[in-house]
Amino acid sequence: MVKLDGKLWKAVIMMSIINIALSGVNVMFKKMLNQGVNRMVAATYRLAAGTLFLTPLAIFLERHNRPKLTGSILCSLFLSALLGTSLVQYFFLIGLQYTSSTFALAFSNMVPSITFAMALVFRQETLNIKNNIGRAKVLGTMICICGALVLTLYTGASLTPQNAQTETQTSNSPTTAVTQNGPWVRSC
Repeated sequence: MVKLDGKLWKAVIMMSIINIALSGVNVMFKKMLNQGVNRMVAATYRLAAGTLFLTPLAIFLERHNRPKLTGSILCSLFLSALLGTSLVQYFFLIGLQYTSSTFALAFSNMVPSITFAMALVFRQETLNIKNNIGRAKVLGTMICICGALVLTLYTGASLTPQNAQTETQTSNSPTTAVTQNGPWVRSC
């Protein structure tokens, strides 16, 4: 049995706070997209806010252990920012525009389970069911998948009036949309 000390409790509490904040951000982005904000603008604002928040922390907390900023490191940072952050953020906002924030949050919480499964397939991770660590990995993966399925498949009571849901579904339809200039067709 794993003993929960003070550091572990802090980590669990911080992880819970981050997940709650992330769900709030997803709801706000869904609201922004429903009101017609461009996905590129939303992604730019989100990444700029993250940069403004994290840059001072990185400069002051990591000033003694960071390597020199060379050309290869700058190139790696650029490619990582382009492919690992900007493109992923844009695709996330495309998916969020066509689904609910609950669905988006459920699938973003699936990332650790998918990563673990891929690591098993590509033999980057070992799994020994006979010890507690292996059972904890499997149990955590199953809990994550079951939680995402519950969030995705459970249909609870409606939180918005029925006509507001119909307007939202009509405005988010991938096939047609109505503008001031008249109807226009948009493909996926």
